[in-house]
Amino acid sequence: MSFDISKFETTTFEAVEVTIPVPELKEFFDKKGKPEWIVRGLTGTELAITNEAVDSNKNIEGVLAAIASNAKSDKVSTITEILGLPSDSVPNDMVRRFSMLVQGSVSPECPQNIAVKLGDTHPTTLFKLTNKIIELTGEGKLGEKKPCGKKKKSK
Repeated sequence: MSFDISKFETTTFEAVEVTIPVPELKEFFDKKGKPEWIVRGLTGTELAITNEAVDSNKNIEGVLAAIASNAKSDKVSTITEILGLPSDSVPNDMVRRFSMLVQGSVSPECPQNIAVKLGDTHPTTLFKLTNKIIELTGEGKLGEKKPCGKKKKSK
């Protein structure tokens, strides 16, 4: 069976979005709506951005270790505070999950500071959401058998 390049080129792909109940966060949602978070899989570029975030985290740890070996503790604390860096190292898995949630959140949108706070206040929720993003990323986008540029029919 050979790969049909023409069919692949003319297929319109759409990200799959999944709604995940987050009742543990209900006090932060509009009382009229359901406490739900919508996520989607990442694109290749977004996955690369996530990997770069992890690499940057590793580099920061090295820089801080080098500074710490040649400076007094109070100077290291001052430098990390000025740069807005955490005083303790952040595990690479958490950096990866923060980046994934920022990029894979559809609704609500999730800036970095909220992803970090969610990881601190509701870590299992962060893991539940990012595990689904990882799963959706692995499954890829859904393809429709129609030429690019045509609008999707409403149902």
